[in-house]
Parts: sequence; C-alpha cells; structure tokens
Amino acid sequence: MYELLVLSLLMHWSLHAYRIAKIANDIIGPEEQISTGTLSTLLSKLEQAGLIIPADPGTTPFSSDRPSRVFTITPAGRERFVELMMDTTSHPGMYRRLFHIKALHLEFLPREHQLFLVEHFLDHCRKILRSKQSDLQDMVNNPIKQEHLHPTFREAASALIQLKQEQWQLELAWGQSLRTQILLRFTQRGESLAASGEESSNVPY
Repeated sequence: MYELLVLSLLMHWSLHAYRIAKIANDIIGPEEQISTGTLSTLLSKLEQAGLIIPADPGTTPFSSDRPSRVFTITPAGRERFVELMMDTTSHPGMYRRLFHIKALHLEFLPREHQLFLVEHFLDHCRKILRSKQSDLQDMVNNPIKQEHLHPTFREAASALIQLKQEQWQLELAWGQSLRTQILLRFTQRGESLAASGEESSNVPY
C-alpha cells in the first residue's frame, strides 16, 4: 500500500521526503501513520529499483525551510504506478483501503481503466452487502442461534451487522458517484472536442 501511496503522490509533483510523509499521513490518518523509518526504507528501495530518483529542489512546487531530499518519479516508476493501480487481486484484506488511495489518482489512467477499477469496486461492495444480509438473516432466523445465544448478544450482533451494512451502502453510493463523474467528464471532453472540430478518437484516453 505504501509503495502505491508514494508513487501516486510523485505522479503529481516532485516532493521533499518529509512532504511525502505529511501528505501520505493526511490521506491514511489519523488511525494509521507511516513512520519516518518506514518511509526512509521505502524511498531507498524505490530509488534502488529505479522507480524514483533525486531531483532539483527547484522542481517541487512546495517551498521548504528544512533540509530534505527531493524525489521525482521515473518512467519505470510510472509504469509501476499503473501496474499497482490495476492490481485488484493482491492484498485482498486491504482492498477497500487500497481503492480509497486509487480513487484519488484515477486521472492518470485511461477511461476504460478508470471504469474497470470503479466497476470492480462496485461489485466488491455488492458482494459484501449480500454477505452481510445473509449474516443478518442467519442471526435472526437460525434456530440454533435462537436457542443458544443470549438475546442481548443476538441484538448486539445484529446491530453491528446492520452498522456494517450501512457503511458498505455508503461505499457503494460513493463508488456509483465516481462512475458518474468519470462518464460525465469524458462526455464533456468529447463534446468539447466536437465543438472545436477535433476528432474525439484523438483523445489519449
């Protein structure tokens, strides 16, 4: 996750190392924070792999009053960024957290890739919601649970399942809004090109 986080930020700007940490922690925090040591190790690894390189401090749009190395992404780093963005099978336990990061940087992908990732997330949300609905029905209707679970526990468990359902309903609605925004953005771009007399097929996405 941290590799994608760092590369995605460098897709936007060249950054001081401490600025990478600050923006990254603003994104994943406050419940999680990337430590200075973890970031330093990761930056060294990415540099050794040729995915990032040191850059002139004048290339970053953010001023600094402290000594810190500036990094920029390389062509190989951009390829790795796309690879990580399109990976939907690694780290299944972190799927939602990874998608939250990806959603911030969809602009760097072609339209079909953007839509693929959003549709994949929507399918994931629907699958989770079906599972939670099944869990709730089982909690209410399973005769074994009715007999052996204390009513207070059943009520608390049912309330928790309903809370998770509501959370995933919000995720689903958010994903649907992302899809709408993508389709609208490219529709508007196509209309703009048509008005200027250019061919929409020339759009790089």
